[in-house]
Amino acid sequence: MNPEQGAGNVRVPDDAGSGAGGNLGVMAAEGWSEHTRLVLSSGSELGRSFAALAENLGAVGRSAGSLVVTSPESGTGGTTVCLGLGAALAASGKRVAVVDCNLDRPHLHRSFGRPNFTGLTSALDGVGGAESYGFDVAWNLRVMPTGPVLPGSWALLNSPKLIGAIQALEEQRDVVLLDAPVVGEVLATPNFWGSFNGVLLVIHATRTPKGVARGFTDALLDARFNLFGVVLNGHV
Repeated sequence: MNPEQGAGNVRVPDDAGSGAGGNLGVMAAEGWSEHTRLVLSSGSELGRSFAALAENLGAVGRSAGSLVVTSPESGTGGTTVCLGLGAALAASGKRVAVVDCNLDRPHLHRSFGRPNFTGLTSALDGVGGAESYGFDVAWNLRVMPTGPVLPGSWALLNSPKLIGAIQALEEQRDVVLLDAPVVGEVLATPNFWGSFNGVLLVIHATRTPKGVARGFTDALLDARFNLFGVVLNGHV
């Protein structure tokens, strides 16, 4: 599949714009970056782009369910796409969770200026469901950091226990967006990606060479991934 022909293809602009209106339901708090506020704002240019992505997925009959969001390389803005798409779906009435699955490089919590004391790994041995280890950032939108991680925690990504914790979260949410590691690591964890509805590939508009994007798209299709589409992201 050519990246420009992805079913969910949408360009996210370089210029986020200065307007941050339309924040109905966004629970902005001290510690949030301006970028995070714009991503979650339906009134910003970024917010409108993600609303278009959500519409594109719906227009081709793609019900997100549980979606692995990955990229050929780090720094393409996968976390931005997870949060922006999650906010757009939440604004449409879906109950959404965004889960940080980067167990070797946790970063979702930093978008909100919060410590990484609890999260996905806490649900493995904790009391209560995975839902209780996240926090709300907008109406219908819950975020779950990785939680405490140790060297070698990356191997947990393929473990039935972690996958089960995420699947239990699916019972509480209409959509679960998994902020996943790069494609090479996802391909190495078949139990992980094979347990969810599909994959969304994020490539950077200026940093990712077209040949690399096409190569990874082909690799996903050859591995029989259910590829929902490709997001051409211009903003990290």
